[in-house]
Amino acid sequence: MVFIFLADGVAEMEAVTVTEVLRRAGAEVKTVGVTGMTVTGARGMKLLADIPLGAVTKPDMLVLPGGLKGVENLAASLGVRSMVKAAVKNDEPLGAICAAPKMLSGMGLLKSRTVTCHPSVAEEVRQGGAYVLDRPWVREGALVTGQGPGASVVFGIALAALLLGEEKADALAEELLVSWRCPV
Repeated sequence: MVFIFLADGVAEMEAVTVTEVLRRAGAEVKTVGVTGMTVTGARGMKLLADIPLGAVTKPDMLVLPGGLKGVENLAASLGVRSMVKAAVKNDEPLGAICAAPKMLSGMGLLKSRTVTCHPSVAEEVRQGGAYVLDRPWVREGALVTGQGPGASVVFGIALAALLLGEEKADALAEELLVSWRCPV
């Protein structure tokens, strides 16, 4: 099961697009209400979570959408922080897009890691010891990071590749009429 965390202030495009892309790929996905079952996104859209934070079981993958206020709310949750820390420690699949790598950096989880993030938080992520690339998405091991809202589709496909394999990701990209592979 893939769990996508939702908190007030979440970037709606990232949360909704990544959820849809992964579901189109055939992944089982549940959105998780961190600040409540109904979350108000950064642009005022109301999103209804599938399950509350307390219902999260052993994940196949965790995903942290961006939105500065949303990321602050995710970082304030001890439950989210604990699950994210365990995922990184155990090299389990984890996705973080836009401002979410800032949370990982602030937790000391990106030292000497290669990532991407929104340019507005790139300096803070670098100060946490990460190497920040200017790419739509970056995968290092089980960690996939995305640059921002415009990269939501290809970030979702990169997550699908990690979870379900590159052949499935290639077929999904063809279905969505998008090229997902980053140039070297």
